[in-house]
Amino acid sequence: MSTSASPEPAPAARAGRRIGTARMILYAMSGFGIGCADFIVAVYLLKYYTDHVALSAMLAGTALMIGKLLDGASDPVMGYISDRTRTRWGRRRPWFLVGAAPLALSFIALFSADAGWSQPQLFLWLLSWNVLFWSAQTVVNVPHAALAGEMVEGHNERNAIMGWREALSQLGLLVGAAAPLLVLGAMQDAAAEAALASGLGEDVARSAGFAARGDAHHTMAWQFAGLIFVGVVLSFLGTREPQGPRTPPRDSIFGDFVDTLKNASFRRFVVIFVFDQIAGGLTATLVLYTIRDWWKFEGPHEMLLIMSFLLAAVLSIPFWVRAGRGLEKSTIFAIGCFLSAVTLIGATLVPLYGLGLAYAGLIGSGFGVGARAVMAMSTMPDIIDEDELRTGTRKDGAYFGMWSLLRKLCRALSIGAAGLGLSLWGYQEGGLEQPESALHGIMWMFAIIPAIASVIAGLLFLRLPLTRARHEATMVELDRRRDGAGAPS
Repeated sequence: MSTSASPEPAPAARAGRRIGTARMILYAMSGFGIGCADFIVAVYLLKYYTDHVALSAMLAGTALMIGKLLDGASDPVMGYISDRTRTRWGRRRPWFLVGAAPLALSFIALFSADAGWSQPQLFLWLLSWNVLFWSAQTVVNVPHAALAGEMVEGHNERNAIMGWREALSQLGLLVGAAAPLLVLGAMQDAAAEAALASGLGEDVARSAGFAARGDAHHTMAWQFAGLIFVGVVLSFLGTREPQGPRTPPRDSIFGDFVDTLKNASFRRFVVIFVFDQIAGGLTATLVLYTIRDWWKFEGPHEMLLIMSFLLAAVLSIPFWVRAGRGLEKSTIFAIGCFLSAVTLIGATLVPLYGLGLAYAGLIGSGFGVGARAVMAMSTMPDIIDEDELRTGTRKDGAYFGMWSLLRKLCRALSIGAAGLGLSLWGYQEGGLEQPESALHGIMWMFAIIPAIASVIAGLLFLRLPLTRARHEATMVELDRRRDGAGAPS
């Protein structure tokens, strides 16, 4: 095959497939409802089980960790299945509908435990519904993530579509942070006020409010289950899969995943992603413990602190996407990591300097998270393009299946480590005043360990050799090969 070419093909390859902004937004809609659910599960679920239904922190953390470890096997399998699905609606989109209802129903069940059950019953309930929740999310998320790199091919376009995906997801996280606090807080306040109006003492009223807050989780779960279902269905209705020549995957699941591990860029990305996800997983799991128990902020600041972080992440994404037109993805990702690390170390000073530093730190951390999320997701299709160039096969589903597996494993380890760490550092279940040892443990797990992990991730990403020029050269060569081979039979 000749490698000579006229000057015109490079710009065409660089542009690749494009879609309009409206379709990008509809594509990203599933991320809104799932983002709501993800935040609630990451932040509220462990505390719901430890404080409101009195499952021990060690058992709750273990159930959540085991659930994700068991579920993790479904991610590569879902990628393999998605790559080979053939329907009139495409190979990715039908799976959105398959996973929508189980995802919503399992979310409701997670917050429907009975405080009267025994410890083993609570453990098995949490474990089983946790497995179904994450498995249903796999059925939606793996094909959904794989579809993005097929819908658009250009460097800036991939930044844009992943920017919308992360923006809607972060907006879902924002709603998932604010709305539950409003719902739970309103029911807690109403119960406490009713107890006081009945002539009961303040201690009894406080206990009544705390019990009502626990019961309110079930009401909240029903409300958010509707958002989950509608968002996924909108993504199905609003997207179309590209037509034209498509490089086929391998014939075996083993060959697919061996190829992913043979890809040097992907192996490096895996190491970076592990450090990045552990940092994010620990901070997300422990943010309520940090605000309430370590920093000792209550009332509206509990909600406003979390919202400030998420709002900063949402608002930062257009800035980072625009910055990506001139800067390398690795540079933006590293900036985000270093910014997150600085603000996490600053969190250790909040007990000394107060509320203002808490807001400044969480806002700065939100900007860092926005950069990391967009650039990590936007890099994945570039890695897949290089694999296609090397192997002659295309397997977006296999790669995003591995990505989803790693994401869940890291989150499982983060949640399990948080639960185990809280127990070992002496955390007292049931919303009691915490000993100094528990507060020390929260500081290490929320701030210091994630800051170190963030710095490592940023430094490693700077060494990832996936530059804009390299990607453009890869796309030029892929276009030549595809044009020479023609459409596959």
